[in-house]
Amino acid sequence: MDMKRKRLRDESEIGGDVPLDMVNWCNLPLDIVERIIGRLGWLDRIRTRSVCKAWSVSTPHIPTIDENFPWALRLTLKNQQLIYPPLHQEIKIPLRKEELQIFHKARAHASSYGWVLFEAATNPHGLGNFLLYSPFTNEVIELPEYELMVDDVATFSLDATSPKCVIFGLGVEDDIIRIYICSLGDTEWVTYEFDFFEGYSTPEHATYAGGIFYCVFSGGELGAFNLQLKEWTILTLEGLPDFDFEYAKLIASDGELRVMGNSKDLQSFKFDFSEKRWVKENSLNNRVFFIGKGTFFSCPAVGETSQLANHVFQCCNDWYPIVRCYGTKSDSLQYQNWVKTASCLNTWSLGLKLLIPVLFGVLMI
Repeated sequence: MDMKRKRLRDESEIGGDVPLDMVNWCNLPLDIVERIIGRLGWLDRIRTRSVCKAWSVSTPHIPTIDENFPWALRLTLKNQQLIYPPLHQEIKIPLRKEELQIFHKARAHASSYGWVLFEAATNPHGLGNFLLYSPFTNEVIELPEYELMVDDVATFSLDATSPKCVIFGLGVEDDIIRIYICSLGDTEWVTYEFDFFEGYSTPEHATYAGGIFYCVFSGGELGAFNLQLKEWTILTLEGLPDFDFEYAKLIASDGELRVMGNSKDLQSFKFDFSEKRWVKENSLNNRVFFIGKGTFFSCPAVGETSQLANHVFQCCNDWYPIVRCYGTKSDSLQYQNWVKTASCLNTWSLGLKLLIPVLFGVLMI
């Protein structure tokens, strides 16, 4: 029987008439594979990984897919499960042993463009390695080691495949704000130090837009780091009397900066750059928001997300409702699928932009 199988495989390599389950598809030229994969959607691209390991490697010749909604990524002890919320369809992808070791107890800081920024828990003393991971291609980009503090926040600027991508981290120690950045290929982080404002406040969340890294603090303070000028500016020191900034999420989109709290009413505030203060929002202007423990994502509710307009989906809170409606509640099947997905996850992510919570268990991409 073994000799027969070997003979059939040999025949497949020279174009013999062989049953499909006996063909060695790894012999296909990669340029043909690239053309095939380039015509597939994300669901089918992901399924192709099970055919041949070499097909998991993305190349610049394969066009990207611009999708305007998040995917979910659930990490378990045995595999990762990509979930397509509009269909609530799960795709289980096995992780290798070395990959499981990387993601066990890892902290997800941010996600965007199909990539997740992880802080790997390499030892119990707080020393961890940053790494970028793409659940769509299984690619891992290791970053220089850095001694992180517990309250540090981090994010990144562009697609991780771009040579202009910059990783940004911020921490506070002994009344000093420590900002550290690196680019892909760097062997060490570049650190900048600035005087901290008076009073005790911890960094809560960071985001990036238009060459600026923003960070919100637990007291409502908002700071900005200009990547080109290497300058740190405090935009406001004033918080809000009835809003808890602890565990708040910050997002920059369409030239606007928003913060959303962790309370049961999921309040949203927009930063007024002219008045240098936070202003409460009573409408989401037909946008939809997705919140994870480490991430916060917003997109216009058009096309496939039109039925989700003016809704907030939170996938990382065990105590409060996972959905808040700022307008007319939808009862569509797509809405129900998003609610179902959010209720069992703790991270959001996007096809080309990602959102992620902090706990090992689930991510969204």
